[in-house]
Amino acid sequence: MAIMTLKEAAELCKGRIVGDPSVEIKTFVTDSRKATPGCMFVALKGENTDGNKYLEAAIDAGASCVLSEREPAYGNAAVVEDALLALQLMAEKFMLSRKPKVFAVTGSVGKTTTKEFIYSVIKEGFRAQKTIGNYNSTIGLPLTVLGVRDDCEALVLEMGMSGFHEIEVMSKIAKPDVAVITNIGTSHMELLGSQENILKAKLEIVTGMKEGGTVILNGDDRLLFRCREELSEKYNVIYYAYMNDAADYKISSPEFHKGELKFDLKRPDGVTVHGITAPTIGMHNVYNAAAAYICGRVAGMSDEQIKAGIASFENTGMRQKIYKKGDYTIICDCYNAAPESIKASLSAMMTLVRDGGGRTHALLGQMLELGDMSAQMHRGVGMAAFDLGLNFLYTYGEAAKEYAAGALIEGMSEDNMVCFDDGEPFENVAKAILDKCMPDDIILFKASRAVGLERAVEAFEKLIEERNG
Repeated sequence: MAIMTLKEAAELCKGRIVGDPSVEIKTFVTDSRKATPGCMFVALKGENTDGNKYLEAAIDAGASCVLSEREPAYGNAAVVEDALLALQLMAEKFMLSRKPKVFAVTGSVGKTTTKEFIYSVIKEGFRAQKTIGNYNSTIGLPLTVLGVRDDCEALVLEMGMSGFHEIEVMSKIAKPDVAVITNIGTSHMELLGSQENILKAKLEIVTGMKEGGTVILNGDDRLLFRCREELSEKYNVIYYAYMNDAADYKISSPEFHKGELKFDLKRPDGVTVHGITAPTIGMHNVYNAAAAYICGRVAGMSDEQIKAGIASFENTGMRQKIYKKGDYTIICDCYNAAPESIKASLSAMMTLVRDGGGRTHALLGQMLELGDMSAQMHRGVGMAAFDLGLNFLYTYGEAAKEYAAGALIEGMSEDNMVCFDDGEPFENVAKAILDKCMPDDIILFKASRAVGLERAVEAFEKLIEERNG
């Protein structure tokens, strides 16, 4: 089904039409290699390439038209001065024709999982769509928006960033009705310099909101809790927390058993909702589920609908995927890594031990974008790993060796640590880990996405299969 015609696209982004204005656009792509019949190829300039070099290749692959900064030698186009700005403008105006209730999520850690929790809830009461994959950038979010169906009643969007003004751009496009900020951590410290600046960048999520919108914040985050007075002048501000008694929604009685979490939540009206459950573990996911519960309440949903949605939660990609392989339990959490998220993953692993698991192993790759604080933060994670009760620590990469330094300070035996250099074949890494494993042991694989630690997981699984015959 066509989303729009070239004429309509050009009108939205103020482009000059070349060719047939009546050709239909069924989807949008930014990689000419992914061009398919009926798509509009958006020719973006990147650090290493310029999409305007591949207009004809996209047209040859079947693209009905292109959004570009030059005229193609043949085919149909909307020609603009800046393709990225045109894409964003097109998405912003397109949203005006759709008008779903928009839930926007950001935060240093947990935004994707929280987005999935919110979607799990909202789809119980509305025809809903969500950010797919990692389409959470100033490029990805417009592409998500341009895929919103005309019958969509609720849209759940994730907003990531690496610096100032990126979330601002996305918020102006999406115009959220509800904004959620999960926490203010240390990711992007290298570029932004301080947690205060990270907070400032995350708060850009309200830029496109109308007055009277709802902002949902983690009340156990000291930086976010200072924002009530500032934000409440324009927005309805709601806090959720486990430790902070001043929060509007209070988490209580969190439990973790056999891969499932369970908790109670006291609402501002004094009613305590008992037995909220989800098929995942970790206190960080209790917070994520609590934020989703509040989104459901704001949307006017019943407790039964909300609880059913949280119970149907499914995590995505390589985020805290827990499964058995042979005699071992594997936790694959290779999508991102920051001090807060690694500590959360380690803590979650310990809940599995309490369910009767064996010893614990963690292969930790380096964390990125930490700037001058990198060594200190890696050491801090290593110290926390030992304090949480980790039995065996493996590190991958030069910066990751500081994990071992921190664990050693706290008292971990050198015999229980192995440090691998950058580029060490993952087959060797997998063998070293498996050689130390015993039946019922639990192994966590955790690193920033760029490290590619999922290849170590693949090598580990393959080795188990070979040894099991």
